[in-house]
Amino acid sequence: MIKYASNAFLATKISFINEVANLCEAVEADVHEVVRGMGLDNRIGKKFLHPGPGFGGSCFPKDTRAIVTMAEEAGVPARIVRP
Repeated sequence: MIKYASNAFLATKISFINEVANLCEAVEADVHEVVRGMGLDNRIGKKFLHPGPGFGGSCFPKDTRAIVTMAEEAGVPARIVRP
């Protein structure tokens, strides 16, 4: 559960910054300045705040699917992690 939760959180962080990047482009803001400012907040940090093609690899997709499945089986909504 710890691994699933950690990887789902990081995948969510990557997805979120990509949405912020899309918004920055639409309102002509510099996403890199937004990222720099967000990264200064110790609660957020700089890691995994790089807009790009999304998340991948062998663990993030598999672990996000696993935590969503686990939540469905337990009858708990997983609205944030759900793709």
